[in-house]
Amino acid sequence: MQEIDGFGDRKMRIEYFSAKYLNELHRKAQMVWEEEETQAGWQKSRASPMDVLRIFPGIWVKKGYVLRAYVFRSGSGGNGIVWAMPENSVFPEVEECERLDDVLSSPKPYNAVPFTEVIEGDGSLQSYIMASIFVREMFEFGASWHGRQWSEHEIVGRRRRKWDVEWLEDVDSLRPRVVSGRNVVVEFFTYSRLGVEAVYRHRDIYLHKYRFRSEV
Repeated sequence: MQEIDGFGDRKMRIEYFSAKYLNELHRKAQMVWEEEETQAGWQKSRASPMDVLRIFPGIWVKKGYVLRAYVFRSGSGGNGIVWAMPENSVFPEVEECERLDDVLSSPKPYNAVPFTEVIEGDGSLQSYIMASIFVREMFEFGASWHGRQWSEHEIVGRRRRKWDVEWLEDVDSLRPRVVSGRNVVVEFFTYSRLGVEAVYRHRDIYLHKYRFRSEV
C-alpha cells in the first residue's frame, strides 16, 4: 500500500491487487451457478447467490437479509436476477411475484429490494474491489450463451499483451487498484472479444458506503 499527500490533512492511499487472484474469484463465482439444471422460462434458482458472496472476503449483506435469485432460460440462452429479501421470509414461486417492466418481465417478490442496497464490508481497500467484482457477478448470475457479458471478460494485470487493439489513450499501468481519497475509487482493466476485441478500463466511484457509480 502506498500513502501520498492527498486532500488537506487526508492522505491518499493506493493499494494494488493481483489480476490472477481476482480472476480466480471470478471463475469460482461462475462455477456456483453455471452447471445448474434449468427449464424454459423463469424459475427459482437452485444455486444460491449467498454461496457466491462467501467467495469474496471482507464483504457481507446487511443483518437480517439474504440474497435469492431467479433464472430464465430460452433455448441455450439465459439470464437471472438477484434480490435481497428478509432472511425469515418465504422464497416465493415465480407465479406469486410481481413482474418488472423489462424485456423478460423479471419476477420481483413483494418484499424484495435491490441487492446493492444491503452490501456491507469491513472498510478495507480490499473490500471495495471485492464489492466491485461481486456486484458484477450478481448482475451476471444465471446467464448463459447470449446472456453472458461480464463472463466473457478477463481481468488483466500489469503487462500489456500482444492484443490487436488500438490504444485510445496512454495507460501507465494495468494493475487493478483501489485509491482512497475524497472517495474510494476502484480501477481495473479487462480484455474481451465479445462483439469486438478490446481492453476496457472499469472505474467504480464509491459515493456512499458500498454503493458506487461505474464508468467503462
